[in-house]
Amino acid sequence: MAQPILVGDIGGTNIRFAVARSSEKGFPKLTHIWRAPANDFAEFSDALAYFLERTPASERPAQAVFALAGPIDDHSVRLTNKAWTVRRDDLISRFGFERLTFMNDFAAMARSIPELPETAFFSIQEGMPTPIITPQSTLAVAGAGTGLGQALLVGSAQGGWTVLPTEGGHQPFAPMNSFESEIHELMRKGQGYVSFEQICSGRGLEDVYKTIAKLQGKPIVELTAKEITERAKTGDSLAIDTCEFAANALMNFIGNAVLASGSWRGAVIAGGVSQHLQPYFDTPKARERFNNKGKMQSRMERVPLRLLIDSTAPLIGAAAAPQTNRPSQYSAW
Repeated sequence: MAQPILVGDIGGTNIRFAVARSSEKGFPKLTHIWRAPANDFAEFSDALAYFLERTPASERPAQAVFALAGPIDDHSVRLTNKAWTVRRDDLISRFGFERLTFMNDFAAMARSIPELPETAFFSIQEGMPTPIITPQSTLAVAGAGTGLGQALLVGSAQGGWTVLPTEGGHQPFAPMNSFESEIHELMRKGQGYVSFEQICSGRGLEDVYKTIAKLQGKPIVELTAKEITERAKTGDSLAIDTCEFAANALMNFIGNAVLASGSWRGAVIAGGVSQHLQPYFDTPKARERFNNKGKMQSRMERVPLRLLIDSTAPLIGAAAAPQTNRPSQYSAW
């Protein structure tokens, strides 16, 4: 990127902004990184104004790329898990951007992967790593935050990348044993349609916690996803059951994504909630959920699976998105 870019990661829970510039090797480097709860602001534009007011005038870019948690059209985005509609023309009028691009937040997450070092990942399954930059080779990416995102990262013949965002998180959840069937049936009676997002996301974790409590005859307490994962660290059995259930379901989900897309060269789990579930991914039971795909099991066991643990990833992806035909910085991908 010749000029600095203002990048933003706008989710249902948190907002992040930064200024991105090219490093010596041409890859995105972030400065002025800022984060705040989305609920601190009535509108997205208020959060953006707050950030820009605290950024030196000489450091404010004339172009911006915002990664937003919702389906993208050319002119506006309505966030899926937040009552905000962000309009491109309004932002250009108010803030004077010369160029403004919207992209899906999980597409930005996926696009960051080739730009990140090995230290940005935790290996869940080593598999049999192979160079991924070949024509039409794909990397399946899925992850839990406020919602559940899914995207495909596709290698090009020029050695670059294209991201295909999806709404795969809204596929119907499929229980794999009697315990999961009990949870699914109870949630179905209350909600009708039960998607993977309603199981694996931050909000899903909260619903699953209450559902398991009801099944086990325990008091139903309103807890946030963060409080549930913190309770699990103290040995709370109900919280542990909830985290194990969500992690196993997410491993099943990303395994299905590999099957559906032919992403034999690798898969990545991402997202803030996913990071809190890290101990529950690194178990034989969880890996079985990823690998146990009938006749495809032996092939699934060769697929490298990693957890993305860098919280700035969507900002890096937003900065890198316009540069789809540049080779990746790290040969692991």
